[in-house]
Amino acid sequence: MSERYAASDIADRAEQALAPLVVEAGFELLLCTWSGSDGRPTLLVYIEHPDGEGVGIEDCVNVHHAITDFLDAEDFIPISYVLQVSSPGLERPLKRPEHFASQLEKLVRVRTWEPIEERRNWKGTLQAVQDDIITVLVDGREHRIPIPAIEKANLVYEPPSKGQKRSGGRKRRR
Repeated sequence: MSERYAASDIADRAEQALAPLVVEAGFELLLCTWSGSDGRPTLLVYIEHPDGEGVGIEDCVNVHHAITDFLDAEDFIPISYVLQVSSPGLERPLKRPEHFASQLEKLVRVRTWEPIEERRNWKGTLQAVQDDIITVLVDGREHRIPIPAIEKANLVYEPPSKGQKRSGGRKRRR
């Protein structure tokens, strides 16, 4: 459990410290995550445009430059780590109640720190957010999951459905 709190503490502190710098660079800070279990500690900073436009590689590079010197000077991460700046992407991460609230009726994947109803992994439609609890519809059944119990959550990309095939076989050439 201490690894859980250490990762959460680093990510939360990074969000608080970096949010004003990201805003100065013209973006919003969606969230920060910290992972170090693969032997390569990484601080991942997710940014988005305030007006909803997409975030490109140049945008990420610019924000990376805007926050690197600050992080080096602050030194609240006392070990060597990798800094990544990214857009949330199609399978955007969800962490706070407002993240979930903006994605109602969409397909989500949720992993909890510990089992709830004898399972840790959930994939279903996000039905509701009330206080710090989300409701996910899985196989026709609603499950209530406390947000603090969630280790990781994200949207599940669903490609747009293609138009129906024409009936009648192939076209003839003349």
